[in-house]
Amino acid sequence: MPAINLIVRPDQANFHLSVSIETDSATVALPLLRRAAQRLEELLTPHGAKLEVTDFALPQESGKLSNSPLLLHGTLILPLGTDLTFWERAQKLAQLDDLLRALVSEGKKQKPAIELRRDLPVFVVAVPEHHREALVKRLHERARSLAGSTKSVLLKQLQVDRPVVQRPLGLESVELSLPVDGVGEILIS
Repeated sequence: MPAINLIVRPDQANFHLSVSIETDSATVALPLLRRAAQRLEELLTPHGAKLEVTDFALPQESGKLSNSPLLLHGTLILPLGTDLTFWERAQKLAQLDDLLRALVSEGKKQKPAIELRRDLPVFVVAVPEHHREALVKRLHERARSLAGSTKSVLLKQLQVDRPVVQRPLGLESVELSLPVDGVGEILIS
């Protein structure tokens, strides 16, 4: 059985962020990184966005930390209402981009300098499993369409217990797929 696909509108944009600082001590750097993350969280709140801190990386090289920065990694999550128009969604992204650019500039002016880097947004569905029922329904519709009026399809050993997978396509669409195991037999009557 082939995977079953469904195109839906994403309901959030995720940005991977990294914040780095170069100091002589990891003990000194950690509170500075924490303050930078708290400042970002404060600025995100009016936009409905949030920051999920995911990792902290110490420098790998021995010696002074000024040659290799400490890194804080996180994901910035911006909700995108599925009821918003394309332009309203694009406006939310533009406002967040302006905010991040201002923070990059602000961080460079501080002593010690704090560097904020971000990846381009990835548009996703927050809970792809909510679409499982629609994907299974599509599987059955596809089987009925194969059967036509003179045949029937018997689905055997059908397993749809794998996770729903998503592939971002852009601001307006995400492809969800459900890998399916089993066999479909066309019975001619």
